Amino acid sequence: MSLGLVACGSKGETTTDTPAQAETTETTDDAAAAETTGDTYTIGVLMKTLSSPYWQSMAEGLEKRVAELDNVTIEIFGAESEDDLSGQLNLMENMITSGKYDALCVAPITPTNLISGVVKANEANIPVVDIDEKFDMNALNEAGGYVVGYATSDNVAVGKMGADEIMKKYPDGAGVCIIEGIAGATSGELRRDGCKDALEAADGYEVLDIQPGDWDRQTALDVATNMINKYGDKLNAIFTANDTMAKGVLQAMINTGREDIYLVSTDADTEVQKGIKDGQLIAVVQDPAGIALSCVEQAVAALESGNYGSVDNQPEDTLIPATVYTQENIDELLNAQ
Repeated sequence: MSLGLVACGSKGETTTDTPAQAETTETTDDAAAAETTGDTYTIGVLMKTLSSPYWQSMAEGLEKRVAELDNVTIEIFGAESEDDLSGQLNLMENMITSGKYDALCVAPITPTNLISGVVKANEANIPVVDIDEKFDMNALNEAGGYVVGYATSDNVAVGKMGADEIMKKYPDGAGVCIIEGIAGATSGELRRDGCKDALEAADGYEVLDIQPGDWDRQTALDVATNMINKYGDKLNAIFTANDTMAKGVLQAMINTGREDIYLVSTDADTEVQKGIKDGQLIAVVQDPAGIALSCVEQAVAALESGNYGSVDNQPEDTLIPATVYTQENIDELLNAQ
């Protein structure tokens, strides 16, 4: 089952209904107000999944921030997993046909799996904002679709920050492996390239291998185990494109007795934060709630301006900065929760 979360003004209510079912008195009243005054907007937010700590963090943080707004109601949904491509598209189509939403903010699992959904939203005159995972804009344009906004981390910078930490740890050079997300996923590719390019531009650093980990813990465990066995002592550090995969890599390090490998993750859920506190790894941490809030704000701006986008105009990227957390400063993150 998909999980829906609702944030209504300052009420912060929640529901676990499907898009066609999720409705409260407050939501109905807000939608009516939007139709008559334009002062209140109901926005549907579709994330990759709500089974992942990163997307859970984004949903929870977005709810808190939207609760401070007077004119926005959101409902949040997610696919069952980060490989449920058709399930996510079905959710988007249900959100469109429900007629409940003034705008949609969506995080496609891949750059193409929601393209037909965007086209349907465009045809229904519902503006769409892209969250975090960028659409294949050429493919979207060819299908006749378009979005009005996009926000994400500066994923190239995230990868470079990971490389910088590896170079600080090994100033005289190191052998590094990189585990990206699903092959073809833009965010994972940009993090991969940011790390790879920074290492290759410096003297003494060798990128030994790059493999997809599919955003999955078990897949990453298997990939990392193979890397450790293949490269042996030449392998000094591993960079992963998210922390779900980092947890698999950490288990591989423990299983093979290679806990000396310097592990650099992206994101930091509760389990990874504990690992950072224990000195097992470090992480480049994004601001998921900030990314999603920017998308909601861009949706509201589109509704208020009446500019719902077109195939002739591609929106500029809105990049949200990230922070490196190590054993030395992880308490800042822990104390902020």
